[in-house]
Amino acid sequence: MKKVFYSFCIFCLILINYLFSQVGIGTLNPHPKAALDVESIDRGLLLPRLTTAQRDAMGVVPYGLVIFNTTDSIMQYFNGECWLNAYQQNCTDCYFNANLSIVQDTIDRLIADSIQTVVNVNQIAGTPQNITLSLLGTPPVGVTYQFSSNPIMGSGSSTLTFYVTPFTPAGTFPILIQAFCGPSIRTLVYVLTILPCYELTILNNTTNYSVSTHLYQQYPSAPTNSPVCVVTTVNPGVLVTSPTNAQPAFTTGSLPAGSIVGIINNGAIIGKGGDGGIAYDPLNNLSGDGTDGGHALNLTTKTAILNNGYLFGGGGGGGAAAFRIGFNLNLPNPLPNVFIGFAVGSGGGGGAGNGLGGVAGSLISLYANGQNGTGGIAGTYGLGGVLNNPFTVPGFPINIGIGTINLIANPNTVGGAGGPYGLPGSQGVFSVSLTGSFSPIIGPTISLGPFSVPIPVSMPLGGAAGYAVKRNGNILNGIPDNNYQTIFIKGQVGN
Repeated sequence: MKKVFYSFCIFCLILINYLFSQVGIGTLNPHPKAALDVESIDRGLLLPRLTTAQRDAMGVVPYGLVIFNTTDSIMQYFNGECWLNAYQQNCTDCYFNANLSIVQDTIDRLIADSIQTVVNVNQIAGTPQNITLSLLGTPPVGVTYQFSSNPIMGSGSSTLTFYVTPFTPAGTFPILIQAFCGPSIRTLVYVLTILPCYELTILNNTTNYSVSTHLYQQYPSAPTNSPVCVVTTVNPGVLVTSPTNAQPAFTTGSLPAGSIVGIINNGAIIGKGGDGGIAYDPLNNLSGDGTDGGHALNLTTKTAILNNGYLFGGGGGGGAAAFRIGFNLNLPNPLPNVFIGFAVGSGGGGGAGNGLGGVAGSLISLYANGQNGTGGIAGTYGLGGVLNNPFTVPGFPINIGIGTINLIANPNTVGGAGGPYGLPGSQGVFSVSLTGSFSPIIGPTISLGPFSVPIPVSMPLGGAAGYAVKRNGNILNGIPDNNYQTIFIKGQVGN
């Protein structure tokens, strides 16, 4: 009996020591600040292992309860409000994972001028929040981008598209994509490779420039049966023009189907001005109309333009105000009807861009030439000829003697002015009046007129303006279709 009592007392002493001092497992000297100090060199601490479903099935749990979540493979503790992962500070902290569907790719600009990768994000902790996407720093020069969805709520994906132009420098570029939500930031690396284009430079003034012609001159091995990418730069101060309005100043030429052209215009591309009309004279195959202005730029394939200079369509030529006239003059009784014929009028002015004014030469006896248009950036249109001044035009007015009848033709004609750059030429103005007298053998002289001379046809038309850019159905990036009259673009851009 004494033995039993003695053993019970020893157990009580041990229990009292356990309740009122530190407990050491694997050590005889537990840390004084530790209620439980566990040491081992070949074993660990094994916490209760529960799935998320098992954890939530426990119901109400005490503050500070710790488990290992086997669903998420992480240690969690209850803070009195929610279960927190070991790295979280509060219930609203946002943590997520992120990755790219493709981490590198290449753009050749011919098959496509864009490329895509998908940014996938998965929020793993915290209440569902917006995860914002951006590029860290600026993209390479000439590269633009767009996220299909931004931000993403909680978990999801966004397609990131990169766009390039023919002007984008070639090379391989690492691009940093950043996703952030609360204190959590993820940085992803995408490597973009851009293949080069052929490069041409116009160093000096030239006429009728063709991209295809110069490409194969400078790069004889360039493909002729598969698409190419070509960038042509017009240097500052360089003029690209044409001596004829039948051809554009600049054309992309005959490149393989599917080719892409980039034009960096730092100079001036100017179409030829239309010529002024000469006269309406079917016998000499003359319509009297001013001719159309020439195009500055003519496209034959997909093109992009960076216009830092001047793009001017040639001005249209002015219409002539000149006719070969023949008509019956119905005189008052008892005077006989007489036939009158003469040639008279004014030529149209030349359009801006060195259009020529209408000059009749020996075709018409009484004629005022149209003025020439001038060229260059400051080129102007020519005025139509003016026929109404006896001091400036020899043979004015016209004296016509038919027997005892004397007639005087007084013309007042103004040829149509040529058009400024990118604008049509105008129509002229034509009028001729006849006055005169009849001197009978017996009796006083009888005054005749004034008679208005009828115009035999409609007034000749002014020529149309040349296009600043004639697309011909091809895609053009950089300048929207419109009819421009600005400092840098004059004329139509479109089909």
